[in-house]
Amino acid sequence: MKQRNHKRTISILLAVFFIKSFAIFFGMSVPLHMVMGGIAALLSVVHVCVNRKWLSSIRKARKTGSLNQKTKWQYRVDLLLILSWSVCILSGVLIGFPGILSSLAGIEDLFLFFVTHLLSAILSLLLVIVHVAQHGKHIHAYFKKKTRTVRGNTDQNTLSIFGKLCYSKNITA
Repeated sequence: MKQRNHKRTISILLAVFFIKSFAIFFGMSVPLHMVMGGIAALLSVVHVCVNRKWLSSIRKARKTGSLNQKTKWQYRVDLLLILSWSVCILSGVLIGFPGILSSLAGIEDLFLFFVTHLLSAILSLLLVIVHVAQHGKHIHAYFKKKTRTVRGNTDQNTLSIFGKLCYSKNITA
């Protein structure tokens, strides 16, 4: 049960930092955007590592041909999400540290990288929405259960922290 709670906490924190990284459109400073995006990137790696058993079971099932359509669809969305996140992170690093591009390739104009970063971020957002929707039954059951539990529960505190972090007014630095 503890591992399941850790998975939920990691997923909630990932959601918080992912949502917060989009606050750059609402006045967040670029350095804070970079920190939020970096934390979200690290949490996404942790999220994938924590769910590695699911990924290995999918690989085994693919070899035997025993995957159902729903699981294939989830796997494809997850792979696209990993790819779009990777492109977003790489382009973000190259924008944030332009000296890398100019020293390695002599590239000074960052417009293409800005566009790539923006488009991959939007694609990632859409894929995250699909990913969360795919887990809708689990999320609904979790929230339904948590609204019935007694106060002081660690998960309920995590949910209240999630709400406070996502919807706090102080997002500029």
